[in-house]
Amino acid sequence: MMPQRDTGPPSGAAEQREAVVAARRQDPAPDRTDPFTRDELERLRQHPSACHLGRRGFVKWSALLGSQAVLGGGILDLVTGRPALADDKFDDVAQWVHSVCGFCAVGCGLEIGVNAVGRAIAVKGNASHPTNAGHVCVKGLYEYKALNDADLRVGKRAVNPLRRNAAGGWDRITWDEATTLLAQKIAEAVAARGADSVGIYNTGQWTLEEYYSMGKLGKAAIGTRSMDSNTRLCMAAAVYGYMSTFGSDGPPGCYEDIENADCLFLIGTNPADMHPNVWCRIIDARRTSRAPRVIVVDPRRTHTARNADLHLQLRPGTNVALMNGLLQQLIANDWIDRAYVSAHTRNFDALAAKVAGYTPDHVSAITGVPAADIAKAAEWIGTSPEVWSMFIQGVYQSMGATDTVRLICAMHLVTGKIGRPGSAPFSITGQTTAMSNREAGGSSALAGYRNYYNPDHIADLERLWRVPGGRIPHKSTVPITSNRDLQPDIDSMVEMMRTGRLGVLWISCTNPAVTLPDLNRFHAHAGFDNPGRPFTVVQDIYEPVESMAFADLFLPAAQWGEKTGTYTCAERRVNLGVQAVKPPGFELRPSYGAYADFDIIRMVADKLATLDARYRTVDGGSVIGYSTPEACFEEWKSVSAGRICDMSGMTYASLRASNGLPWPSTPASPTGGTRLYADGKFNTNWDRAQYGTSPDAPWIDPEGRSRAYLWAVDYVAPPEVPDASYPFWLNTGRAIDHFHSRTKTKRIAQLHEMMPESYVEVHPDDAARLGLVDGALVRVASRRGEVVVKCAVTDVVAPGAVFMPMHFGDTDPDDVAINGGRLVNCNRLTLNYVDPVSYQPIYKHCAVQLSKA
Repeated sequence: MMPQRDTGPPSGAAEQREAVVAARRQDPAPDRTDPFTRDELERLRQHPSACHLGRRGFVKWSALLGSQAVLGGGILDLVTGRPALADDKFDDVAQWVHSVCGFCAVGCGLEIGVNAVGRAIAVKGNASHPTNAGHVCVKGLYEYKALNDADLRVGKRAVNPLRRNAAGGWDRITWDEATTLLAQKIAEAVAARGADSVGIYNTGQWTLEEYYSMGKLGKAAIGTRSMDSNTRLCMAAAVYGYMSTFGSDGPPGCYEDIENADCLFLIGTNPADMHPNVWCRIIDARRTSRAPRVIVVDPRRTHTARNADLHLQLRPGTNVALMNGLLQQLIANDWIDRAYVSAHTRNFDALAAKVAGYTPDHVSAITGVPAADIAKAAEWIGTSPEVWSMFIQGVYQSMGATDTVRLICAMHLVTGKIGRPGSAPFSITGQTTAMSNREAGGSSALAGYRNYYNPDHIADLERLWRVPGGRIPHKSTVPITSNRDLQPDIDSMVEMMRTGRLGVLWISCTNPAVTLPDLNRFHAHAGFDNPGRPFTVVQDIYEPVESMAFADLFLPAAQWGEKTGTYTCAERRVNLGVQAVKPPGFELRPSYGAYADFDIIRMVADKLATLDARYRTVDGGSVIGYSTPEACFEEWKSVSAGRICDMSGMTYASLRASNGLPWPSTPASPTGGTRLYADGKFNTNWDRAQYGTSPDAPWIDPEGRSRAYLWAVDYVAPPEVPDASYPFWLNTGRAIDHFHSRTKTKRIAQLHEMMPESYVEVHPDDAARLGLVDGALVRVASRRGEVVVKCAVTDVVAPGAVFMPMHFGDTDPDDVAINGGRLVNCNRLTLNYVDPVSYQPIYKHCAVQLSKA
């Protein structure tokens, strides 16, 4: 039985920790990386930025560092011990501007170097920021190069609104003409087909103020349910897992837990490559006397996995079986906190009964993980005083995604390891402000973690927004994608396009022409040959971008560094990013030039209010009455006040002075809450719950005692598995060199050169059997399409499994030239099957065949 919770360390904690440390000292050190050759070391000394080494050398460098970390103005050269600059010009910096990184969700503090003529010429880490202490990764180091046309490897910044003409080309139009046209198309669609015929699909890379404004426009003016974002593809399963366990969204823990943990459980995540500054903290923690053990769950032998004390290399799509097996061992060996379970959870008996049959031998037969390793992992989790779990796409984009999140949370709840330093389930997201979207209700969520199905929540928001009753939808939103041939009961915007039910599709700061699953099918529905296609708007920062091929109207937007706003990172820390430079084409305003998404949304809201009273507030004005991001944030504070994600205690000034603050932050306690659920009280009472169609939802506490819910679920096999015709598992995911669809990173020469084209990883045994050679072209085919890419022979993948990076499109002119016209996008292969709870696609596994090209 686990020790009881109190204000001090659990009983026996010191002895347990000493046992952990002693055992680690006896174990041989895990394999870190292949060694550098003498020639590589010499080149590294000469070019410490590592970008000159090529991908193979750079990967060795990143593994050697354990973080691929960057300190201050450049990569920290651990070979020479000196900080090394990239090719930026620090001597020419006239001003350093306070900011935060615009790529992933770690939330690293940055400073943007601006020269005397107002151009961004450098980035360095903010040494005072608690998240990264001055370190940045290679993408952050070169982020400023995404701003200026002169720095772009390919393409240009967009500055003109464009309308497609009858010949299929583009005509330049003014902003007044563009926003009038969009407002008219929205009004026409609403009048002809209803509000839900207006689809809005946005991003995880805006500011909170932009999400909040788009949420008001979509829900309080238009009244559409057809709102989603690319965060649906990224982390929706975490949201639904949290909501149906704890009653609301929001990661319970923080980065400080890494330094306070005795065991780190990393499932479906590869921070050594994808979140380098988190990995840096993990490496540093392992070097302390506490020496936490690291368990990694991943089908691939990634850098993170090769550095683990225990790697559970499971078969694709079997996460639920593994988690049930760990829970079975925890309960069977009484490594649980029964007092905590009794006081703070519900449904334990059903969970215990469900997992009882998931013995190590049974789970091993499903997952391929040795039974002894399953038992060992459970023992480490059960006997370690503090356990921190981190998970991302390997969980969210796999079979049983929401159920896996629920079971990770259950693991922490039954052991009582939550709400205290070193113990929490911690989801991390792939984009810089996906958390902000969730909080402010910019797409599928409702502002302030409110519930669509709670009449009191809707009425409260309509009062705050001063719109008539019944304007805000009383049902949750329609997701971006599904395939009714596979899942007949799940509708989506893609299905609405297919059947002609979508009148307008407004795509902002995302690139579905590269990123949606079963891409050939999406292209057919979105293409001009489909008579039922919607009027399509693409709002983005470059010209061209792949999704422009399907657009009727293009709107040029500003980006990171060119606007001020707030960014919530994965640990609920709200950071302030200050505008450093003017957007491109600023001198062409008001008719032309890029505008911040915040301003574009305001323009459209104002035009709609002018067109028709149905889009106005009860006072007769636009739903967006503020004119600056800071004024918007002040309004948002009143909307968040008293809610779970309360930010009413924050100001722009305090965010800047404190290098960010975590929520909840109130006027009485402005410094914020480092952790959630320290008191064992969850948000499962109906008046607080963010999710549930009625008070009868299983996770709603019928006694109003704010207890968490323990899910009892079975493993369900994936809908498509390898067979004689398609004998390989295909796994897709990220690579260190690029970000999402490469909209930014392919334009930065240093990043592009590290990985200029796509590839497929093939195990040496499979390559030998099929006669495939490293570097040669290979055809990869699924039941949905085929691609031809270079072969990378490696034991990173298991026999019978292959991997492709998710980043590469194949319709951009530059990509067409590089690939010689070959199709290379892995999403031409992926399956459009979505998690039945969160509607997140399962990109991580489908069946493919390989052959020589």
